[in-house]
Amino acid sequence: MRLLLLNLLRKPLRTLLTVFGVGIALFLFCFLETVLTAFNAGVNMADASRLIAQHKESIVFQLPMSYGPRIEQVEGVTGVAGASWFGALSQEPGPGGKKREEFFAQFATDIKSYLALYPEIEVPPEQLRDLMNDQMGCLLGAKIAERLGKKVGDRLVLRSTIWAQRNGSSIWEFNVRAIYATDSPTFDQTMMFFPQKRFDEAREFGKGSTGLYFVGIADPSRSTEIAAAIDSLFANSPFETRTMTEKAFNIQFVGMIGNFQLLLRSIGSAVVLTMLLVSANTMMMSARERTREMGILKAIGFSDGHVFLLLIGEALAISLLGAMAGIGLAWLLFNALHLNPKPDFFPVFYLPNGSMLAAAGLAVLTGSLSGIVPAVAGMRLKATEALRSV
Repeated sequence: MRLLLLNLLRKPLRTLLTVFGVGIALFLFCFLETVLTAFNAGVNMADASRLIAQHKESIVFQLPMSYGPRIEQVEGVTGVAGASWFGALSQEPGPGGKKREEFFAQFATDIKSYLALYPEIEVPPEQLRDLMNDQMGCLLGAKIAERLGKKVGDRLVLRSTIWAQRNGSSIWEFNVRAIYATDSPTFDQTMMFFPQKRFDEAREFGKGSTGLYFVGIADPSRSTEIAAAIDSLFANSPFETRTMTEKAFNIQFVGMIGNFQLLLRSIGSAVVLTMLLVSANTMMMSARERTREMGILKAIGFSDGHVFLLLIGEALAISLLGAMAGIGLAWLLFNALHLNPKPDFFPVFYLPNGSMLAAAGLAVLTGSLSGIVPAVAGMRLKATEALRSV
């Protein structure tokens, strides 16, 4: 161990730069994994006990509200909640008298039915009671409430880019009556919900319709059967449905931007390959510089195995030090400090434990591969040949 430490400190600048290079590469790997997790947040939060029914042609088309009670009568269905995408920007005072607009997801829905389908959402009982008694009320996620600087009792003003009121105004006002939180790291806490009844009464067009239906089912193994039963109810009607699992529905949106996972993984592979080349080059240089010293070690009684472990251990130590720096920094920024470079685009942004373990595994693999060639060469080196080298 002492020899290993002395070899690492022989040229501290080179060791430091190599550790820095490995650390940066693993930090970039962790960042890409965090971005990928953010894109797949909707997929990861999906529950097998929930289905989603949308218009057969496209999600942009509405479905009649009368479909809700009919879907609820299907065998195996435990609950139904219709929801409409609101598509609005918040209107908050900004510097210089200008309005600061924030984008986040908003849905008009039957809040009580929706919450019954999502037990992971936690709302204080007294806030929920006040929300149910106020048609102007709304439910905000904890993260979007913090971003907007809102608390229970505040006024929230939104400018809808889709829905106008009967008086022609696109400005909608709400009372923040409740704020929800969740223990699930993958559940979106940047959403807003408000009563569908108020929305339907106040909007200028589209009355009596909803965007889609969230459907709870008792037995996830029957999801395909239940989805087919729901779609058969409305076959050959003017508003046919396409029902799928919540996971399949969320995958649709991820797929709209192309094979983003392949792109990120390709970039990550290039980063890891670069890290391997840097580490391997350092170890080869270090081994060549110490050829004579390895001969001396063998001459005084060190075995081939000792020399092998010394060189492979040095490579692993450099990689693991880099891993501690890179993975540790990523964990600190994304999990401890909750840094989110684009909160309006990534409602969930954290580094999963599995990705950290994968990064650590890559560090071990890199250290092993970069050190194996010089370690084998050192093990096979003859003491007499090494001592004659300059």
